[in-house]
Amino acid sequence: MKSHAAKLSVFFTTAATASVLLGSSPAQAAPTNCRFDFYNTDLSSYATCSSGTGQFRAKLRCDIPWRPDTTAYGNWLGVTSPPSNSIAICPSNARRGFDPGIETR
Repeated sequence: MKSHAAKLSVFFTTAATASVLLGSSPAQAAPTNCRFDFYNTDLSSYATCSSGTGQFRAKLRCDIPWRPDTTAYGNWLGVTSPPSNSIAICPSNARRGFDPGIETR
């Protein structure tokens, strides 16, 4: 019985150490110099970042009559030069978009 407990202890210690060593990753810098606003109409928004690393995307809250508000998201993009735009578009049954924003990772 003592031998079994010792083996389990070694197993869990090894698993915990491997998890710490393999699970950690280097910190990733966030995109910087970012802008966002409405795009063409109040049913779409854009987001762009011109420096840093990582990814970003546009987001826009959408007011849909007689339904809960939803959030539209643009594609995740990496920071590039020249900068690219991520575009979020509300569905066609939306009355309006509001609260444009940006997400980064």
